[in-house]
Amino acid sequence: MLIKHKLISNTIVTIVSMLAMLLLMNFTSSALKQDITLAQNIGKIEAGILQLRSHEKDFLARKKSVYIDAFNTETSKLQANIRQLKQDLKSIYVSADEPIKLSSQLNNYQQFFNNVVETQRRIGFDPQSGFYGELREAAHNAEEAIGDSVMFYKMMLQIRSSEKNYMLLLDDQYIIKFGEDFNNLYTSVQKSYLVQSQKNLILNALDTYKVAFLSLVSEQQILGYHDDEGFQKAMNASALKVQLTQAQLVRKTNEAINDYVHLFKQMTYILFTLALLISIFIGWALSHSIMNAILHIKDSIVKISETNDLTIEVSTKSNDELSDMAKAFNYMISNFQSLLVSVKKSEATSDKATEILAENPLWADFIYEECLEDSKDNK
Repeated sequence: MLIKHKLISNTIVTIVSMLAMLLLMNFTSSALKQDITLAQNIGKIEAGILQLRSHEKDFLARKKSVYIDAFNTETSKLQANIRQLKQDLKSIYVSADEPIKLSSQLNNYQQFFNNVVETQRRIGFDPQSGFYGELREAAHNAEEAIGDSVMFYKMMLQIRSSEKNYMLLLDDQYIIKFGEDFNNLYTSVQKSYLVQSQKNLILNALDTYKVAFLSLVSEQQILGYHDDEGFQKAMNASALKVQLTQAQLVRKTNEAINDYVHLFKQMTYILFTLALLISIFIGWALSHSIMNAILHIKDSIVKISETNDLTIEVSTKSNDELSDMAKAFNYMISNFQSLLVSVKKSEATSDKATEILAENPLWADFIYEECLEDSKDNK
């Protein structure tokens, strides 16, 4: 391989190494972006669950349908974030079991919330709706049926007091008090001296009122007086599971991200070291082959200059410009050898002629005269 080609190869290896470093940097950037996306999705899920609990508490406190819509909207956003999280985890080869579990429990939580909502809807969102409205209308009808009877009206007010206390305090003792006061009024009406039609009107109104109250009580017991009873208890238990699963999801996702980052760092260091070692080895191998040839030629030249031995030949194992230089140098030395041989032959011939002339003086005079004539002819 020619030196030019070796240098080109070394340049190519350097460029490839730089491209490998560029790819590593790009991969690092992608991994960092992936980690940021995962962290953002986790943050959105945590915030979304807190928002759900907030909408749930607001609904139970204010009984406004706007909080139902807000709850369902937030649930849809949460499910979308969970789906995105599953895809992100799969992209870094991490199990998506926890997001799947969280999604399932979130569906259960929404179902329990809907049960609470429907039960509260039957009870009533305000005094005019549901069993609240029916009870209120039945109470007014009973009061109108009682009319001007002061004693019955007073007893009716006692019943209404038990009703209001129950609705306000949600205590079963007021159900008992309601029943006792209701029975007293009902018995008193039956024993009164009112005309039968008036009695029937009052008694029917009272029966309707009692049915409305007991229906409200039944639904309220299904809903639960407090957050540890009825549907409220089931909803809170489901919400707690969601929060626990979410905490596990955050923990396991963080562990997975840390493992992924650690693995990525190891891969980066390994690839970087490998690329660096390959570049160094190839650069060393190329420079070593070139320098060996140069040093061999230099040593040969120095040896020739020191020993004046023109029989020494410069040889190289490479097939490049240095090999051509060695061949040219060897050719030059060969020419020097030929020249020296010619010079030595000329010296030998000259010495022989001198000896002959010394032995035969007449040959010397003859040669001298011939040289003079040749000189004249030339002039």
